[in-house]
Amino acid sequence: MSTWKLLQRRCYDLLSHKSSLLIIVIAFTCTFIGIIHFGEVWLAWSKEKYEAVFHSFNDNILGKSFQRKLCQHVPIDVVYTWVNGSDPIFINNLEKYVPMNDVNAAKSRFNDKDELRYSLRSLEMYAPWIRHVYIVTNGQIPNWLDMDNQRMTLITHDDIFINHKHLPTFSSPAIETHIHNIPGLSDKFLYFNDDIFLGNEIWPEDFITQTGGQKIHLAWPVPDCSDVCPWIWVGDGSCDTVCNTTTCEYDGGDCNSTNHITDSQMINEDFDYPFKILENNNNKETLRLFELLKDKNTQTVNYFNSKIPQLRKLKYINTPTTSTSSTSRRTEKLKLKLNKRKKLNTTINNNNIVIDKSKYKLKKIKEKNDDIINLINPNDQTNKLKIKNNKKLNKKLDTYAESLLYVNHIFNSVYGFERRKVPAHMPHLIDRNIIIELQKKFNNEYYKTSSHRIRNSKDMQFAFTYFYYIISEKIIESTNKIFDIFDTDKSGTWSDREIRTLLTRMYDLPLDYSLVIDFESIILNCSKNIKFDDVNDVPSGERYLDSTLPIVTRNLINKCTGIIDKIKKFGQISKYHHEIIKAGKNEIFEMLTSNVSHTVQILDNIRRQPKKFICLNDDLDPDKKMENDIVRALLNDFYRALYPLRSSFELPAQYRNRFSNRHDLFEWRKSRIRARNILLLLVTLLIFFTIYHIFHQTIKRFLRYRSLSTLNI
Repeated sequence: MSTWKLLQRRCYDLLSHKSSLLIIVIAFTCTFIGIIHFGEVWLAWSKEKYEAVFHSFNDNILGKSFQRKLCQHVPIDVVYTWVNGSDPIFINNLEKYVPMNDVNAAKSRFNDKDELRYSLRSLEMYAPWIRHVYIVTNGQIPNWLDMDNQRMTLITHDDIFINHKHLPTFSSPAIETHIHNIPGLSDKFLYFNDDIFLGNEIWPEDFITQTGGQKIHLAWPVPDCSDVCPWIWVGDGSCDTVCNTTTCEYDGGDCNSTNHITDSQMINEDFDYPFKILENNNNKETLRLFELLKDKNTQTVNYFNSKIPQLRKLKYINTPTTSTSSTSRRTEKLKLKLNKRKKLNTTINNNNIVIDKSKYKLKKIKEKNDDIINLINPNDQTNKLKIKNNKKLNKKLDTYAESLLYVNHIFNSVYGFERRKVPAHMPHLIDRNIIIELQKKFNNEYYKTSSHRIRNSKDMQFAFTYFYYIISEKIIESTNKIFDIFDTDKSGTWSDREIRTLLTRMYDLPLDYSLVIDFESIILNCSKNIKFDDVNDVPSGERYLDSTLPIVTRNLINKCTGIIDKIKKFGQISKYHHEIIKAGKNEIFEMLTSNVSHTVQILDNIRRQPKKFICLNDDLDPDKKMENDIVRALLNDFYRALYPLRSSFELPAQYRNRFSNRHDLFEWRKSRIRARNILLLLVTLLIFFTIYHIFHQTIKRFLRYRSLSTLNI
């Protein structure tokens, strides 16, 4: 109690002091400032630490929180490319810069059927977690688009093209080359064509793996280099004469060193290609074929099919032979290859392949190296240099297919021959950093693509190059890391069990005992010629009872070139994590024709079971105007059935944009701002003069009073 009394007396003494009030005010002020400062620091810290976790779930086109549904909360934007082909300015520019006889400049390619409007509706319905939408145009504005929407930005080609000499452009591959240059675009973004719609909920997990890698949806194979040479024959290690052409890249170099019979030279029940007859021009059936070609301009392959039983009895002449061991291995390989060709036989026999006699003149048949029939010795390198401007028997491909072959050729030369497929028609998740690296590696090719006014056969196809760059790019690991992969017990040595595991990954199963002996003999030879340090603490049981191997250390493997050559393939690791998914489960791709009943059936099938990604391409016949009008009406009704509600990106139904071009809109906005500033200046001057007029007498009186006071002093 005495302590409490003492404390009271001291407080009274302090308060009775003449500076006590000042001390109290200073103390309270410091306390208040400290609390405010700490609160600001705490708020800033909280915002910095937790905004990425909590606020990012609300940063989307609807402004709603998806914290309970989103696992990947990285910001993802959407990029659309769009054009209005009916715009008079666009048509004039197209006629000015592009020859109208070019099939890629057809006005039907640029028709707008309001796909973008309904694609945005589907985006808001099934992917509202998207942060922002960018629409890339040549400056055109859809008349229904709300330009004041804060979650949408209209981008022109001038904003993203580095070289403005390439503008104007009417090529979608050229535009796609630059979409990653959009200012403010997220590091990962979804690229939509305006004819792609969503039919069900999608989430980032549809595009990103659990480890942050890329999901790649692949659909149909790249078109074959010719009708008679599929890509699976190219670069497979055996010479196929029909593939030894410029378009098929000279069979991937297989014919450069082949001196024995090849499987493309064999006629059997599963492989009845008619052009094989031409390789034996001494046969009676061949001579009869030539007579037919003389009489008619074209002759179908059906003639061959009727003569195949007799032709199978024919023997090849002057066929080089090989040793017994190489022949047996060759035979096994040919059996596997011919089994693959069984599937092709039915397709080829059903196709109406036509042979033009102009391609096979009798006088030059022994001298000519055609893109389909190669009668010149494939090992003759001088003949390959003479092959230029070869004619093609295979059917005419469209520009898109030709550009796929062009890119496939580039990737074959850089990454090796591979049976590649085309990405599915769906939205593609793109990483800006990867696309920048890709374009640096193929800088010249992308520059050419950017310079094309319209689609070109030498375009770098955007999705195809991007995904196969992810698939093909490798990191070369050192031999030490390869050693560690198979050193599962971390002993610093390879046991017999670990070597067995290595061999199962190197060779086809079941393992041939000769392969095991061969591998062990290389290790034994290296151990005799290479001195290596002793290894301490080697686990017991490293060797089998009948094993003759020494202790296989890291040092031994690093110095044994024979082993390094065999295991170096394990050092090629994918640079980018990815997962390849077979397309078809979540995608619908349909080509709409002028056939009304067929179109109705397609649209009804989609209505019945809509998948996540819907792509409807226009392949209408321009000569059937009445049917096309019906198809367009059916298509519009289909869109309104699936996406009836107006999205936040649209103006109300009674409004339309006044301007059809962004340049005109910006000029009008500048004029409006200029007029507003002038009006504000005039109002400010009016207010000033009004105030002065009301109070000028008072001001004069005040000034006179001040001057008199000065004089009195």
